[in-house]
Amino acid sequence: MPFIRTDYQQQAYRSEQLKQISEGLMQALQEHFQVPDKDYFQVFHAHEQWQFMYDDHYLDVERSDRLLYIQITLGSERSVEQKKAFYKRAAELVEQRAGVRQQDVFITLLETGLENWSFGNGQAQMIERPSMAARGQQYTPPTAIQTIPDAPVSDVQQVYGELAPDFARYSEEVLFGDLWRNPELSPRERSLLTIAALVAGRHTSQLPYHIELAQQNGLHATELAAAMTHLAFYAGWPAAAAGLLVLKEHTG
Repeated sequence: MPFIRTDYQQQAYRSEQLKQISEGLMQALQEHFQVPDKDYFQVFHAHEQWQFMYDDHYLDVERSDRLLYIQITLGSERSVEQKKAFYKRAAELVEQRAGVRQQDVFITLLETGLENWSFGNGQAQMIERPSMAARGQQYTPPTAIQTIPDAPVSDVQQVYGELAPDFARYSEEVLFGDLWRNPELSPRERSLLTIAALVAGRHTSQLPYHIELAQQNGLHATELAAAMTHLAFYAGWPAAAAGLLVLKEHTG
């Protein structure tokens, strides 16, 4: 759900270069913050030279008149290591795509709560539909919980509705409705707790869906692997090993 504002000196860049800068930033966001393709909101602002101020040597960085001020507003659920990797990759991609010196790529991340976003229609989509927040789509029930052998990828009603209609209803209305929408825990925290419980209980059949959901909610594969490694000492080595195998299979 990032929103990007990039400020630059007028005449410093051509329109095609701005497009290349935009694409480079988006690629870095996708690689390190798992941002979906359609979560693409950026603006560019040009300034007269007298309106654009900076120190050209602060912190031993040699800046030029082609300096870019890149301000990214996003949720507050990324780790320090993710952010550091993002800064590095964004600077590399902007240089590769648009010929911008890495010294001229100045990035600030402004973190904000999920309740501070409305993507239109007068709705707070990120807290009203947390399980689908990262996709920016209308909420639908989970599509890949397959505890019935060989159950097709389908929604809860199709998988369970005929056999256990109450179970399907509770899943939709209580579990993925009231519980996952409760703002006392973020979707990221709920994903981490759920995966920990599934690994500890050796319920690996439901891990693929929740691994995908965790990534949509801002958890990187390396963070999930670290969590499972931690669980090895509390939930048992075989349980953690089984979880890591599922993680490897479903994250490449």
